[in-house]
Amino acid sequence: MSLKVRKLSEEPGIDETEPGFQGVNSVWPVLRRTDLAEFSSRIFRMEPGGHTATHTHEREHVAVVVSGSCRVEVGEESWMAEAGSIITVPPNLIHRFTNPGGERLVLLIMNMTPRIEPPETTGEDSQE
Repeated sequence: MSLKVRKLSEEPGIDETEPGFQGVNSVWPVLRRTDLAEFSSRIFRMEPGGHTATHTHEREHVAVVVSGSCRVEVGEESWMAEAGSIITVPPNLIHRFTNPGGERLVLLIMNMTPRIEPPETTGEDSQE
């Protein structure tokens, strides 16, 4: 495998079209790695007013606010997280990420077991 440098600003990503998502584009920084069975990641770029669906999953994940402001909603409660914040979401917690700010929100999402596979259309294979 050789070193690769990709600029996030040049990655087209994929517009999330799942029900409940609005104004979210995702980039998969690690593509098609079979040796990382317990880890996957993606970057959400969320426009002002955008949000994920209210959802839950069996895996734990960590979200790092790279830029912008993020509101994390859990039931009737919500928390604000600014750039530099680290959010840990335990398994089976119903939650939603929203962008209440006036600028694009960038979230780095790191998923633990069970692994989720990136879609085929996110770019070239990262292994050589």
